[in-house]
Amino acid sequence: MLRTGVRWSAVLVVALVALTGCDLVDRGTDPDAAGSVDDGGTPLDGYPPPHSGIVPAVGSAATLDLACWNIENFPGTPATPALVADLITSLDLDLIIVEEIASDAAFDELIARLPEHDAVLSTHQYTPTSYQKIGLIYRTSIATIGTPELLFGDDSYGFPRPLFRVPVTVGALTFDMIGVHFKAGGAPEDALRRAQAARTLDRYLRAQLDGGGEPEVVVLGDYNERTNTVDGREVLAPLLAADRYRFRDDAAIAAGGYTYPSSRAAIDHILTTAGFDGGGDAIIPPLDRQFPRYASLVSDHLPVVLSIPMP
Repeated sequence: MLRTGVRWSAVLVVALVALTGCDLVDRGTDPDAAGSVDDGGTPLDGYPPPHSGIVPAVGSAATLDLACWNIENFPGTPATPALVADLITSLDLDLIIVEEIASDAAFDELIARLPEHDAVLSTHQYTPTSYQKIGLIYRTSIATIGTPELLFGDDSYGFPRPLFRVPVTVGALTFDMIGVHFKAGGAPEDALRRAQAARTLDRYLRAQLDGGGEPEVVVLGDYNERTNTVDGREVLAPLLAADRYRFRDDAAIAAGGYTYPSSRAAIDHILTTAGFDGGGDAIIPPLDRQFPRYASLVSDHLPVVLSIPMP
């Protein structure tokens, strides 16, 4: 059964750890120090509201703002859940596919710190005690979700982490969000595994689109592959069919954008099917330049954001 909502007992344990051992950001304040309280002086919902304005917003009330974000073995530090909540709020994001969730309890804390959002999380595990899960965080006031589904769970060669599909409805728009986290690594075998994943994903999408299924699909996450190199385009070739798909971050990459700061590579992408209408190019917020100690406190990846007119 897929997890949804918050397990409060786990959140309380993580909160106690965070309060006793935070590695704080350069703002000079505890992430929990500010925020609204109730009449009795207690932070609302167990946590103060997340900070806003710590980085420039990319979303707005007039747009539906979708993102993917690999949050490197989340949480990197006890302070990371609060910092990620601050960044999601500041960026003003509505729907976020996240990867590398390595602690269910820390993820529960993150969602508890986002009073306008809820989430669903993959059940996939490498072993009974280790995992890097994919999840979807969504703004409850505008989005409703259907039953999540793991895709290709029996193909560990192509998909070491099964794809995570969630039907989403926002107003009159219904579409599938599919979170991806392809095989990492620079060895030839790693590229072969990503190529198999691309072929399998293409067959799945073609069967759905040609068979009368949901035509509007967004496939987003960590592809661990570039779309602007000869080798990368060969690996992802089935997904480059212009009559079927569009990588929405191509323009940002062509302008020098990257999602993996240490190598200046763009390996996280948002792909939409031809039936997914509206919106223009995705952007890559430069959080590594906007937020102090981003790499050590938050992630080694940057998010990618696609905004479309609010349905």
